Amino acid sequence: MTTGAFVEASDGVRLHVTAEGDGPPVLFLHEYAGDHRSWSGQVAGLKDEFRCVTYSARGYLPSDVPADPAAYSWQRAVQDAIDVLDALGIEQAHVVGLSMGGYTALQLGRLHPDRLRSIMAVSAGSGSEPAKRAAYLDEARIVADQLRTRGTAEVGAQMAVGPSRIQLKHRDEAAWQEFVNLFTDHSAEGLALTVLGIQGARPSLWDLIDDFSRIPVPLLVVNGDEDEACLSTGLLLKRAVPTCGLLILPNSGHVPNLEDPGRFNDITRQFARCVESEAWPERDPRSKGTSQFGLGHPAGADRGRP
Repeated sequence: MTTGAFVEASDGVRLHVTAEGDGPPVLFLHEYAGDHRSWSGQVAGLKDEFRCVTYSARGYLPSDVPADPAAYSWQRAVQDAIDVLDALGIEQAHVVGLSMGGYTALQLGRLHPDRLRSIMAVSAGSGSEPAKRAAYLDEARIVADQLRTRGTAEVGAQMAVGPSRIQLKHRDEAAWQEFVNLFTDHSAEGLALTVLGIQGARPSLWDLIDDFSRIPVPLLVVNGDEDEACLSTGLLLKRAVPTCGLLILPNSGHVPNLEDPGRFNDITRQFARCVESEAWPERDPRSKGTSQFGLGHPAGADRGRP
């Protein structure tokens, strides 16, 4: 079944939602520079096995672009995801979030774990590392200003050759050009309000790590090995969250779903199948020891025993 309609969020903002396929539901949450179309390769590859749900976040056409800055926050992004699930009658879903969407997915796991079967957080954590936090917040303000003064075409062209997108250009230039074209379609004001109200105002994942350590649902963190802004946060989550697996993709950047859709779909499929079969493990605390062999220490020392 294919649908494309508007869902009204609990504050009245309309969100453009698509749902295609049958099977266990998978909710895809897009990145800052994308929209619901960013997941077309995943929907095409997974719809025979899963009910694939995508939507454009508020501020991203054809969803509403509220003019009030107060309409944009990370909390509101979390509630929008819940509102979409409610509107489609989905009690629980596998959630796949990329970058900004990965942040929302992690917050869903912290605040609404009962609504999730699993979390696949991809390229999440930009701006969280303490040493880079101030520069990230400064850049958010610069991006908003340049969007308003220069427009999406010029900003998108510059972003497309930045450190998080250049891998896509090398991997698949046609997909890279499509990304540039889609970015140009966005509302400059919607992007500006999003980068200020969500990206530039959300708390660092590092500051919430104790809360995330109690996430009870299966979690897979996926990072490209050339996505410098997110690597350290991925490792932090792996070490802190007992349900977390960490996958590092070689020679990959910030948008692995676009760089290699087939590989990304295989990862998503295998993770969801593992969770559906109740085979995803929690980490054995004994693996946290730093001794190579576990010998030469008093009994239990440095072995991560409970």
